[in-house]
Amino acid sequence: MEQPGERAGANLSFWERTAQKFYTKPLTENLIADVCIIGAGIAGVTTAYLLAR
Repeated sequence: MEQPGERAGANLSFWERTAQKFYTKPLTENLIADVCIIGAGIAGVTTAYLLAR
């Protein structure tokens, strides 16, 4: 069984080879928001785009 974060295939995709990885610190204060989108897949990006429009 795969461990979290491991790849299933042997070949790296273009995105995996070229994307710059970044990490953020945990929030240090409470925030209030009207909307919170979790995830950046096609559904999350589309939702954010439509809400921003």
